[in-house]
Amino acid sequence: MDANIHLGHIRFPPLLVGLTGFICFATLGALIKLLRLDLDPLSLIAPWLLMNAVVMGIWIYFRRGLKGFRTKIPTVHFIRGLIMCLPFLGGVYALHYVSLSLYSTLINTSPFFLVLLGSFWLNETVSPKIWFAVGLGFIGVLICLRPGWESFSWLLLAPLVAAMGHAVGNAWLRRHPKEPESRWVFYQELLGGTVAGLLLWAKGGELPENDHLVLMGSMVGIDILAMTTVIFAFKRIESSRIAPWVYVQIPASALAGWLLFDEIPEWTTALGACLIVFGGWIALTRKA
Repeated sequence: MDANIHLGHIRFPPLLVGLTGFICFATLGALIKLLRLDLDPLSLIAPWLLMNAVVMGIWIYFRRGLKGFRTKIPTVHFIRGLIMCLPFLGGVYALHYVSLSLYSTLINTSPFFLVLLGSFWLNETVSPKIWFAVGLGFIGVLICLRPGWESFSWLLLAPLVAAMGHAVGNAWLRRHPKEPESRWVFYQELLGGTVAGLLLWAKGGELPENDHLVLMGSMVGIDILAMTTVIFAFKRIESSRIAPWVYVQIPASALAGWLLFDEIPEWTTALGACLIVFGGWIALTRKA
């Protein structure tokens, strides 16, 4: 089976497709920052994820009908959805009490967990070169963010657990490579939106206003593109090889911040970005 995506006569390798998804996630983070100025986290997450599920559900139905929703691994989808959803909600809650730079640093530890899972769960060979690439990229993250470590709080465990959840969710994709990307996205967003909606209802929260919903609509397309492309890449490339490229979201976020918020990236961001790209290049040139 050809692992590339074909658009006419143009072939896009899985790594390039995955990088597109990571950059989309960075852009999405900037849009979330805009909405978080006005909205409670659950008021943002619940309708947004459910809108994602509706759009992806429509796409699946028009392509394959009701049989497109049938899966041989419903338990896997349910467990994976919970593993990715609940820590994510906890991380968003902790973001109210933890600095953004510290939160971002902790959430970007997921490549470490991906490499561990690739080695011990997926039986992938992880060379010292890959470990060095992951470590180099993480140093780049620290240089970009220059985190100020506050006094320890149990809330700091929330983004760490969220990073673990994302790593497990992405690694699980390689155990079921025949499951379509659209189905992974649909059940992940449906479960996440349902859980967030129940929590919003339980706490008596309010739904967003129409102008916020319109902006969420623009986020849906970006989010679905990001998830689909990243899932495509993780199903076709060893987790340990693509893990260092997750860090590319840091310089991409800096660019989005400059375009949307007039935030000028500092020299530390440029230096960190160089380390991130170099670490990814090392991982890319590893011999099979």
